[in-house]
Amino acid sequence: MDFNSVLLIIQDKLPKDGASSIILKDKFENLSQDKQKDFISKLSQIKLKSPAFVFWVGNFLFGSFGVARFMIGDMMLGFIRLGLMILYYIFISLSLFNNNTEYPEFISVFMYLIISIWWIVDLFLVGKKLRKQNLEKIINLMQ
Repeated sequence: MDFNSVLLIIQDKLPKDGASSIILKDKFENLSQDKQKDFISKLSQIKLKSPAFVFWVGNFLFGSFGVARFMIGDMMLGFIRLGLMILYYIFISLSLFNNNTEYPEFISVFMYLIISIWWIVDLFLVGKKLRKQNLEKIINLMQ
């Protein structure tokens, strides 16, 4: 099996800039024949995450809860997003049950804007970060 056929299999999990494919091909060609065969056999054993799955499930469906961040291993930002969402629900419930003040309602609208903007930004950033993580796993496997 040559590297081009291997690259076709893993191409959807790598950065889309094209430079990563060239880097991987150069590194693969610099390996000895035994290491190339060893790399190809080990490549199927490493767990490369699917950017499409993380996008649709982790980011699009449950992104406001930080699920995509948890899926890519970015635990700190995942917990911050989850905490913001919990606080948002707390302030929404306070504004529904406490009609005396406008502060919980103002804070909940402000938090909703933050959560929405962060969700939109993560639609683009999480996939890029995941693809870079996959590339690093493959490069580490070659060494």
